[in-house]
Amino acid sequence: MDKNDPVFLEFCGYWQLSEEMIAKASKDDLAETARILAMQAAHMTRKYGVQELPDLAHLLAATTLDDESIALLRDGTEAFVGFLRRSRAMLSEIDSPMQ
Repeated sequence: MDKNDPVFLEFCGYWQLSEEMIAKASKDDLAETARILAMQAAHMTRKYGVQELPDLAHLLAATTLDDESIALLRDGTEAFVGFLRRSRAMLSEIDSPMQ
């Protein structure tokens, strides 16, 4: 694993951002994000049929990673940040008084 690889550096940036966002997120923010991710998975199942999902939890604790795993972690973390950002925006719109 090359720690200067641009994909690895992007992953590190998204991971740090996700940690900061999780620390500031409410339970409702995280629940809404989980629901959106579940709907995304359901959409893909409806579109492409049931796919065998690999057990990827081990990647979160791995000490060494290959390029494909790093890219997958980067993509997943980027998606999580995006969905959490959208969830927070949607919930804040709902909570805002109408003008």
